[in-house]
Amino acid sequence: MSTKIKGIHVTEWGTDGPTVVLVHGGTPGGGVMSFAHQEALSARWHLILPDRPGHGQTPARGAGDFERDAHLLSPLLDQRAYLVGHSYGGLVALYLAAAHPDTAASLTLIEPPAFCFATGDPEADEMARELRRNAEDPDDDPAVVMRTFFSLVGLGVELPDPLPDAFLPIAEQFKADITTMRSPDEANVTADELIKGGYPILLLTSGNIAGFEHVAAAIARQTGGTHVVVPGTVHAVQDDGEQVNPLLEELWSGVPE
Repeated sequence: MSTKIKGIHVTEWGTDGPTVVLVHGGTPGGGVMSFAHQEALSARWHLILPDRPGHGQTPARGAGDFERDAHLLSPLLDQRAYLVGHSYGGLVALYLAAAHPDTAASLTLIEPPAFCFATGDPEADEMARELRRNAEDPDDDPAVVMRTFFSLVGLGVELPDPLPDAFLPIAEQFKADITTMRSPDEANVTADELIKGGYPILLLTSGNIAGFEHVAAAIARQTGGTHVVVPGTVHAVQDDGEQVNPLLEELWSGVPE
């Protein structure tokens, strides 16, 4: 089933059970593609998968912006819901959770580039600088921009060299998106904003990228959350549904109604 809120395309899986809002990162296909391995959970949970602007079936609204997207998705938190955010979508989820302390039932962040929690940490600061450098001073070749980004976040995708001609427009669009979106290091959510909600917080990482590991550890330490490294995964940790789905259900099932 699909619907729209403020021009945002939303897919719903399952109609029974508590509501879960899953916010994707930079996945071009949007929520359905990013969280395909969580569809099995719809037998017990009502999963809501919005497509952020410029992804899936939602048209772009200018440059990517995590704070704007959180505002657009805000109606999804009018009622109690468990929040999950991956990568850039983790920043969106952070802003949603901070803005809705009474209706956010839990918060799961999957490798979020939330550098504001780890300011002064050498690994996190370096990752933030390199991501900004790739965006503000990009190579002329869009394939190099893509490869650099994939390496920085540990996406685990190998691009052919040279790129096939048919892939060049995709690389060019990727470069345009990366170089115009709001930089993750501009996010500014505090631990106090999350703590006041009283909801449990789970951080999931792959163990591959030091910057992500240090950010997740910092969030867990500052908020009393739990940081779990999921072995054998890459940046899209949720793609390993066999390991991740039980962790999600354990968290959600442990939250009092």
